[in-house]
Order: sequence, then structure tokens, then C-alpha cells
Amino acid sequence: MTAASSLNTDFMRLRFDSFELDEADARLTRTGQPVALPPRPFAVLCALARTPHMLVTKDALLDSVWGHRFVTDSVLKTAVSDVRAALGDDPKEPRYIETVSRRGYRFIATPVHLSSPRPRHVSVIERLETGASSHPGLAALTALCRGDAAVGNLIRAVAAALERELALNDS
Repeated sequence: MTAASSLNTDFMRLRFDSFELDEADARLTRTGQPVALPPRPFAVLCALARTPHMLVTKDALLDSVWGHRFVTDSVLKTAVSDVRAALGDDPKEPRYIETVSRRGYRFIATPVHLSSPRPRHVSVIERLETGASSHPGLAALTALCRGDAAVGNLIRAVAAALERELALNDS
């Protein structure tokens, strides 16, 4: 079984070895000190850490992190390489991320899940801008019309209506 279906948008906070990963605050620390990691590699680490010891296919990672955009496997390899560099992980003797040849990657550290200090509400606009939207059509429209203010305002209005709808459904 792959982890593709278990990737979700709930924020997590966990510890593994001397690292702490806080997805809501977009922060990776090692023994309390911040570890620099760009947004896409950070998202790859989060996607892998959500399903420890399970294979996450390349396609699932590309869909989860790059939001159904056409990108090649090389962007994923670069992101995984950035994650490994930040963690001090060696692909030949991995402690955190294992490569499953031609299939994907596996987070092999044993995480300890920490309770989140506070829930974080993410607006539809924020999800659209980060590509984490459950409405890929709106994300595509946002990307296509980013430069057109009138269309952008229309998209914001639709997103606000969707956000109200989601808030009602969450109640």
C-alpha cells in the first residue's frame, strides 16, 4: 500500500531524533535552533513525515507538493537532496529518508507526534497561493490570472464564498 491516499492537509508537529518539525509554523529546528529549508523541500519533508515507514510515490509527492503542475522528477530529486542536506542525511546510509528506486521515498525515522499548541485556520486564499487547495480549478485560475486585478478580485470573491461554505461545513 502506498501513502498517496493518506496525504492530508492537517498540520502536524513532531519530533524525530534532535529535530522538531512544526508544519503550522513552517519551522524545522534541531536542538531548538532553526534549520533553513525552502518551502518546497519543507513540504516534501512534511509529506514524507506524515506517513512514517510507508512508501510515498513520486507521483503522490509531486501532486501533494507541486499541486498537479507539470514538473519533472528532477525538481523532486532536488527537493529531497535539499531535505537531506538540512537533516545531515546520507542517501547511501540514510537515517531519515530512504530512496525506493524508481518508485518514491520513505521517511524512516521514528517520529514522536507532539500536540499542536494551537489550531491554525488557513484561508482558502492562502491554500490557493500555496497550491494546497482542494479546489485545483481555482488554483489554476489564480495562477493564470495573477496579473489581472479584476479577475483576481473575482477569484477572491469566489474563494471567500468557498471559505464561508467550508466554515459552515466545519461547524
